[in-house]
Amino acid sequence: MSKAKQILCIDPEPSDLRIAALLNRRGLAVDLTEVSTPEGLRNALDRAGWWDLILCDGESVEGLGVDTAILPFRDDLDASLVLVKAADSPLSVQQSHRLGAADLVVRDEIEHLLMVCERELQSCAIRKELRVLRRTAGSLGQDVPRSVMLATIHDLSRTARPGKEDLAATVATPGESPMSDQARIRALIDAGGLTLEFQPIISLSTHEGHRSMFETLVRLKDDTGKLLMPSEFLPVLESAGWMTKIDLWILRRALATLQDMQKGGAQDAVLFINVATETLNSAETAKALGAFISAARLVRGSVVIEVRKSAFIDAQTALERFARSLQAKNHGLLIEDAGLEDCGFLAEHRELITHVKLSRTMTQGLVERRVPQEAVNALVQCAQKEGMRVIALAVDNAELLPMLFAAGVDAIQGHFVSMPYQNLMYPSIQRVESSSGPAWRGPERSG
Repeated sequence: MSKAKQILCIDPEPSDLRIAALLNRRGLAVDLTEVSTPEGLRNALDRAGWWDLILCDGESVEGLGVDTAILPFRDDLDASLVLVKAADSPLSVQQSHRLGAADLVVRDEIEHLLMVCERELQSCAIRKELRVLRRTAGSLGQDVPRSVMLATIHDLSRTARPGKEDLAATVATPGESPMSDQARIRALIDAGGLTLEFQPIISLSTHEGHRSMFETLVRLKDDTGKLLMPSEFLPVLESAGWMTKIDLWILRRALATLQDMQKGGAQDAVLFINVATETLNSAETAKALGAFISAARLVRGSVVIEVRKSAFIDAQTALERFARSLQAKNHGLLIEDAGLEDCGFLAEHRELITHVKLSRTMTQGLVERRVPQEAVNALVQCAQKEGMRVIALAVDNAELLPMLFAAGVDAIQGHFVSMPYQNLMYPSIQRVESSSGPAWRGPERSG
């Protein structure tokens, strides 16, 4: 039997908050230990690996020297630090991030606090599993860099954190210069700005069993709270050589989300996850991707990895090895930029490709009569002849529907059927914030 989750409570009046009792009612077995002195804190941190979550009163951070006390144990802690403050406290989210906290919660907002506790306890479980994976997965090879295997947000932050000389550049306007763009983007990442959203993919095939499908979309929150689209920051990440770590971060969070969905009863859930060609260029990284997916406790056939056609040329060997590891779990591989003349390409790679996506250029061209209906029909038919399912991207208006039905498309995705940030089929995965691990945000409370 697994032990109860251990919460270290640093002076936030736990008896008043009743955190342990409320979490126990939700089916989480937790034990809560309170410390309120520097000596008690030091003694508790001597057992760094014991804790699953650390709650701390915001006013106690300075008074008890919490940030300084935790620093020597940071690499041994799987637990996240969550700060709790009074409603009138001047402590800001930015300050809490600088202190290394995963979140800052107003103590009177009990539902929010409980949600954050559940989220961070799940984060801790994933981090502990990854520690075990890192120690035991000999198949990854001894020469795999630690940061490639784990690729947590903290790994990225440590290698990309701006020094004092960079602070002025972090507020630069995008486009001012490559260096100022990189400084700004890495500062946003360092502040916990990476965010995942999940957009539904709706099946049009009535003869097949229902699957609840979602594509994983990455966003970056700027310093005003606005979510930046990939085109606004991915080119900067690519030029800085950070895409490998970003892809591993996305994969890890997405797998944790899917695992929790399926554990909660959504056994039919499928996640589509993008992986850059640059990421697959490294054989070691491709092995790490496969190891993460193989180690995840998921229903067979519930992950589809999306790659560009260039990966079949630029990363051929690593991609083929990665695709075989997906096939071992009955997971899929999607090509996201197939062209109208690619029937031969699909036939050549029929043993690897399971899904084909019709690009935005193709679907919009169909509406605007720049792309012939017959050519789209032919592409869909040759893909399906090879046993591949076809998904149409960017379905943003009703005019496309009869054209896609006529072509025999299997599924559609776009704003016409669902915005990624609206309530989804499973609202509890509406958005995953980065913080220090997989995080849940349910539908906004009304009233």
